[in-house]
Amino acid sequence: MRVWLIGADAAGTAALRQLQKNRNIQVVVSDAIPTPRAVEQRAIAHIDYVESVTPLNINLLAKKIRPDLILLDRGAIQRAFSRISEGFAFAESIQQEIAAASEVPCIML
Repeated sequence: MRVWLIGADAAGTAALRQLQKNRNIQVVVSDAIPTPRAVEQRAIAHIDYVESVTPLNINLLAKKIRPDLILLDRGAIQRAFSRISEGFAFAESIQQEIAAASEVPCIML
């Protein structure tokens, strides 16, 4: 099974550590920054894709990555939009739009 983890903040790092227990699961990690929490805490050595995922590009990126399942770390997306006014509300709506637009099953962490 191939899992695409979008965002490697607290929830993404915890999920990553659990998924690493099964060698049959391949995890591809993307984040908007090159050194998110999962890298800082040495859960992984590096991010596979440094990308900002949006409802417009999720399926294009998914065609490259070819995941069976997408996990979306809410904390990482909120981090990306925290600097703007009403950032958390905007991040929540973006997450829902990403999941709705995705052609691959998508679970928000």
